[in-house]
Formats: sequence, C-alpha cells, structure tokens
Amino acid sequence: MKKRNADLTPGMANTRATPRRGKQKDEEGYGQGVVTLSLDDDVLLDEDALTARLLEVFADPSYQPPTLPSIATELMTLSQDPNANIDSVANLLEQDAFIAGRVMKIVRSPVYLSASEVPSLQNAVMRLGLDTLRDIVLEICMNLRVFQADAYTDTMERLRQHATFVGHVSRMLCRTTGLDSEYAFLCGLLHDVGIAGSLIALCEGTNKELRPDLIAAWPAIDRAHGEAGSLMVKLWDLPPAVRDSVKLHHQVWDNGAPDSMAAVVCLADELAHELGFSVVAPEGDTIDGVEDEFEAACLQSHTAVDRSTPKTLERCREVLRLSDEDLEGVRERAGTLAEALKDSGG
Repeated sequence: MKKRNADLTPGMANTRATPRRGKQKDEEGYGQGVVTLSLDDDVLLDEDALTARLLEVFADPSYQPPTLPSIATELMTLSQDPNANIDSVANLLEQDAFIAGRVMKIVRSPVYLSASEVPSLQNAVMRLGLDTLRDIVLEICMNLRVFQADAYTDTMERLRQHATFVGHVSRMLCRTTGLDSEYAFLCGLLHDVGIAGSLIALCEGTNKELRPDLIAAWPAIDRAHGEAGSLMVKLWDLPPAVRDSVKLHHQVWDNGAPDSMAAVVCLADELAHELGFSVVAPEGDTIDGVEDEFEAACLQSHTAVDRSTPKTLERCREVLRLSDEDLEGVRERAGTLAEALKDSGG
C-alpha cells in the first residue's frame, strides 16, 4: 500500500548522559532482562487492567531490561568524547569479535558503503564517523538482546525490521528539516522497544504452548509501549532526548509543547507502514514472513496498533515545517532504502 502523494496514510489508532556500564560477554546476566508478570484470563480480557499491569512491571524498582553489552555503553561514552580517535574506537570494537564482525557486514551492505571501501574497522570509523558506528553497534546489540522472545519469534523479527527502518528514515527527516540528527537513528531504532519489552514480559517463564493470548493482549501492549519503552531507555542511561521521543512518538505534544524528535519519529513510523515495514498488517492485507498462524492472526487482526492519528501526522508536519516536496523526497529515498534493506536481508 504505497501512496505517492504528500499526505501520509491516515492511521486508525487513538492514540548526553554517561551510560551505565553493561555486562561483559561472559559475565552472569549478560543480555538478560528480569521481569515478573502474572496473568490470568480476567486480566487478559480487561484492556485497562492489562495495560496497568504491564506498566507496573516496568515501573517496579526491581525491573531490569535486557542488559546491553559493555561495548555498547562504552561506545556511547566515546561518542561524546571530542578527543576520541579512530584507533581507540577500533580497539574497543575488536574486544568483541562477534560484534566487530557484524559491524563489518553491515557497513559493507548497500545501505552504507560497498565492500571495496571498507577494508578494516579503522577505515569504517574514518569513513562513517563515530556517531554512525555507535548507531550500528546499538542496532546490533538491540537485535541480539532485545528483539528476542522465543514465544513470539516472527513478531519480534517484524519489530526488528520496523525499528531499523524507522531509525534510518528518522535520520533522513532530520537532515531534510535541518534538525540535529545526532540521536535520530537511536530515537527511531528504540521507538517501539516498549513493545519488545512487553512481549518479553508476557512470555517470561513460559514455553510457547503456554504463552498468553497475544490477540487479546495486543491493544494493551500498544497503549503501554511508549511509557514502557521510555522506562527501559532510562534504565539504560541513554540520552534524555531519546527517552522523550520514545515516550511521545504517537502523541508528540508534552505539556502543551511539541517534541520535534518525537514528530520526526512519528512521521518515520508512518512512512514505514506505507512502505511495507510495519509491525502489523495494513488494513485488509495479509503479511509476509510470518509462518506461525497464531502470530499471523494477531498481526492481521489489529491493524490500528502502532499507528498515529491523521491529526497528529498533520501537526507533526507543521512542527517540522515539512513541505509536500520535501516529504515526497524523503518518501522516495525511503523507498530506495526499503529495497536496499530487503536486498541485504533487513
């Protein structure tokens, strides 16, 4: 459902800090989140009750989101150091051979540079810049540690692809509108991390046969995911600008004032839906790449999930002063990106 006019597809839904050191790869708790969520049929059938229960999980002082590897948090620190040099960044990446290998694979993809242009990590840092390398490493870490839930594998994969696409398009929109794009990719990448956290909470401690009814739970997840994601980002000690955009990306306004980065993410989110990188299926459509019938039924039943209202989309364009011509230019570049991501495996 690609629309080639300057009006975004109407949605149907109502609605620099110092990072904490992460766990080392062989350290206990590496990559694990800790949640406790007890559900029964009555809660699953009551959207308000389930929304409140989910938010209680994330607000509980004992809650721990999936732990980011130390390389991610140390790279966040380096990205804020004006004296950081190429060798120090490359040396940090080389401490984790798996992540370093994934970095090189991504930067050699059509989305970034060709293989002949990136012979080494040092060259990757020099050509792409520290901020982009930081974004790539955070993307890898999120894919490995956050967008993972055994009971909802297909849904998490769609969420991962959606998040990556929204990150790239958020950066495009910032550059088009002249906004500071330093954290644009991270804001887009993490905007739906509350959905991932909620899915992890729902399936924690259960096997696939005992998983909660996702069709019943999905509307509550949708309502809770902005606040839940904001709490997760706060626990990761990521910049406040990222936390605010995650919380506000469907409502955009906070205390009577617009959040520009939330407006960017909101529009990028809608473009993702238009161009085939949505989490749920467009209304009346089926979805590809979901083999599990249970998950496919859910993703095709709730077409309003993770959408913004037409009025919100309109006001986002006003906040960003985004003309029809500029929007169409972003849409065309995003379409090219969509093809590149599909060719490279997402």
